[in-house]
Amino acid sequence: MKRNVWLFLLLAVFTVVTVACTIDDNNSASNDDNNASNENDENGEETSDRSWLDVEEAGTLVVGTSGTYAPVTFFNEDNELTGFDVELARAIAEYLEVDIEFSTMDFDGILPALRNGQINFALNDFAVTEERLETFDFTEAYKYSYGSIIVRTEDLDQFQSVDDLTGIPVALGSLTSNYARFAEHIEADGVAYDGGVEAILRDILNGNRDAYLNDRLVLARTLEEFNNDGLAVAENIKYHATESAIPVLKGNLALIDKLNEAIDALRQDGTIAELSEEFLGEDASDPVDGSEVYEFDF
Repeated sequence: MKRNVWLFLLLAVFTVVTVACTIDDNNSASNDDNNASNENDENGEETSDRSWLDVEEAGTLVVGTSGTYAPVTFFNEDNELTGFDVELARAIAEYLEVDIEFSTMDFDGILPALRNGQINFALNDFAVTEERLETFDFTEAYKYSYGSIIVRTEDLDQFQSVDDLTGIPVALGSLTSNYARFAEHIEADGVAYDGGVEAILRDILNGNRDAYLNDRLVLARTLEEFNNDGLAVAENIKYHATESAIPVLKGNLALIDKLNEAIDALRQDGTIAELSEEFLGEDASDPVDGSEVYEFDF
């Protein structure tokens, strides 16, 4: 009888010790899992930023652009989308080994589409501004330029400085562009055109508007295409040095890293310079000398 009692007591002690060890092991494993989870949360990007992973899994970059802003983004004679930004986007996709899909829309709708997650990034010669940085992150710059104007050739002598633009009727491509902000700054009478650049140039020739405000490189190529001696770029008018970059939704740092990697590679191998010379007439991949460029606060 005593022997049975001792056996019972030994079994009871063994059971208690085994259960206690199991509980400790489970608690230790649970704590390890929690610690790992907390580390991932603290690192942030690895657990929450799927911006590049989603693109990689889909196999496609969706890019928003207008298709109406030659030579940056436009449809050629064969109705094919092309332009400096468009071909740059294709080169980026090729470098990253993914397909590319373009979603064309009005310029004023591109950034809202990006904000709503309809596209992965936007390419339409977007300049980096403090206002845009509140909502979007930007890649490193791929194009540098500044603003100028197209005027009637007979009026060139009237436009020697930015002060000569004060209060005059000017044409704009969009009311949300940097050039529209500049028009407000100089108190010019700015009107945006939906009918494209040809309608703008005709109105300048006809005297309905006195100047067309835009990027100097875009203006120069526009005149080459329009081919009318009655219009000219006022070379003395230089305002607002710009850095064009790719906006993405704020916090999509993984996508930014991949895009920057591609931009760096395409700059190093000369692709950006070649595309710039093809579509813009010169290499615009280096910063401009801003000493003679009029600047203003937005």
